[in-house]
Amino acid sequence: MHSLLIKMSSMGDVFHTFPALTDLQRCRPDVRIDWVVEENFAEIAAWHPAVNRVIPISLRHWVKHRGKSDLQQFKAWRNEFQTERYDLVLDAQGLLKSAVIAKLANTDSRHGYDGESARESIASWFYQVKHPVPQQQHAVERTRQLFAAAFDYEQPDTLRFGIQEHFAHVKKEPNQLVFIMGTSWLTKLWSPEGWEELTRTAVREGYQVEMIWGSDDERELADNVIEQVPEATRSIERLTIPQVAEKLVAATAVVGLDTGFAHLAGALETPTVALYGATSPDKVGLIGDHTRNVQLSPALDCMPCHKRECRLLPEGSNDTPPCLSGIHASTVWRRLQEAMA
Repeated sequence: MHSLLIKMSSMGDVFHTFPALTDLQRCRPDVRIDWVVEENFAEIAAWHPAVNRVIPISLRHWVKHRGKSDLQQFKAWRNEFQTERYDLVLDAQGLLKSAVIAKLANTDSRHGYDGESARESIASWFYQVKHPVPQQQHAVERTRQLFAAAFDYEQPDTLRFGIQEHFAHVKKEPNQLVFIMGTSWLTKLWSPEGWEELTRTAVREGYQVEMIWGSDDERELADNVIEQVPEATRSIERLTIPQVAEKLVAATAVVGLDTGFAHLAGALETPTVALYGATSPDKVGLIGDHTRNVQLSPALDCMPCHKRECRLLPEGSNDTPPCLSGIHASTVWRRLQEAMA
């Protein structure tokens, strides 16, 4: 069976799809699957051995710019896309934009979430076969259940991401910790004091700490921590996604925030701790026995706010929100020990 998967973004969503692909490969080895994914994540999607072909799409760019050349690029992409005939098309994203792309596919069998299960209920209008999947559960489990229903198999009990073999050449570095200090929202950032204390604790306990950065602000934060704890290090240059992945595979454990790279560490099945404040890990947090999601306890009344600015801070403030500043390094260290155990 030649099938097509629509799950275009984001980075975390791509990682959350891997366990379903592992299930599919195990239970339905007859299925050959292509994957439509945003071009920035095409290399990541190709890591999973169940994927036959990755079809990059620049939908974000085309929608944002909407120029004549963008329309021409989209039409050229569509024409090439429709040359392939598929036995089954599965939209695992459940959004209007993903449903439209599924509608464009050359197939007589489009599957997706039903109206009560899709993230945007209108998406279900575009499917010929609609599957009920309860929303009040983790995104990984929702995707696994959708795959099992669409491809007609019993979901395995064991959850495996299945991309470790792609990094089989990477050797583990004993006592190496990686800290991922950045994320896209200010309200997701932990305090510099927290990172400093955690780094100091790790060094005192005999670990080597390397900090991964992706922006000038994150590099400056890493340098400030290193100034206080000179034994720690940071990457010299900004790393590519594959380079970061190799660092995460080699690490004994990882500490990060609500960011794609923390999800990548979890997908690589490296013991990982992620800190949450403005967002909730309940449906999209790290998953698996080797991971821990850390939140302030007891929670503030405003958690999770899902806002880019904290209403408890002065307007324009860059300070750490109380939901994250209240998380102590000792708590993070204890949860990290649990994950490693």
